[in-house]
Amino acid sequence: MKILLTKRRALGDTVLLSSTVAALKAAVPNAEISVLVPKAFAPVLENNPLIRRILFFEAGWPALVRDIRSLRLDYFIQLHASSRTRWLGWVAGAKRAEYRVQNAEAAAHYGKQPNALEWDSFSLREIFGAQVALPAPPPKIYFTPEELALGKAYWKNFGADPSRVVFLGLGASRITKRWPPAHFARLAELLRDRHELIPAIITGPGDEEERFAGLVIDEMRVRGFRPLGGPQGKGDFIHSANLSVRRLAQALSACRAYVGNDSGPKHIAVAAGCPTLTLFGPEDPVEWHPYAREDHPVLFIEGLACRREDNGRWCGIPVCVTERHRCMVGLDPLEALAAFNGLKVP
Repeated sequence: MKILLTKRRALGDTVLLSSTVAALKAAVPNAEISVLVPKAFAPVLENNPLIRRILFFEAGWPALVRDIRSLRLDYFIQLHASSRTRWLGWVAGAKRAEYRVQNAEAAAHYGKQPNALEWDSFSLREIFGAQVALPAPPPKIYFTPEELALGKAYWKNFGADPSRVVFLGLGASRITKRWPPAHFARLAELLRDRHELIPAIITGPGDEEERFAGLVIDEMRVRGFRPLGGPQGKGDFIHSANLSVRRLAQALSACRAYVGNDSGPKHIAVAAGCPTLTLFGPEDPVEWHPYAREDHPVLFIEGLACRREDNGRWCGIPVCVTERHRCMVGLDPLEALAAFNGLKVP
């Protein structure tokens, strides 16, 4: 049976697609599973032995139709809401095309608010039956031994022991999901002074993320931080930029822990086997943190009345004026340190 799963969303969604593939393969052992994803995020699925081929949306429609036709599909399954790609399954000659939407109506149909490891399993159960695991297993990035060695070497090149590096996840899909710069700097200070750990800031592409990182680093310098490998000699934090997605995954596989905002790199950290502590503000972690809390804890202020959307689980405003961003400001660095101290570090 030949199946193509498509998902045209964010980095974290692509990481979580590895879970969907694993659940489907366990339920349908004879399935040959290919995936269609954004090219920028596809490296997180490389080396996955359960995936036959990885196709890219950016290939262009004529080439994409040709490539999909070459798979001779039994099933084309779209796991995201997009009318732009819905027609692909039909024109590419799949015997059966399925289209699934994740929205409030779908949640009501399932009788609960699914988390990110349950949405796709619910959809696949409607096609292949109850043998599809619910929830799906946690995501996994498959590394070669050489890649794992490269992950350790990345931190060693700064003069740091990888087991002492704590990755500070500054990125987020919108500004209201970011912990304040002063809070990140205070946590970095606590990690340094109480545990002799090395905070690491690795920024992704985009001026906004680099600007925010600059604000955090300014706050850290006030607290006496100096970059490792800098001109003033040995320092106590790491700052770098623009790692490829695969290189970032390798680096996360080697460091002590991830602490930061809910973002794509958080999901990469989980899939790379890195302990995580995630800071949630405007969005309830019920959907986008589908991981065991004893292994991957969260900080979240329950019951804020300003989360008015989606039955009180979500706030989508771009700038918080009335509440002054208290969903994130109210997460104290000392609370974060206490939660960090409870992480299960290999």
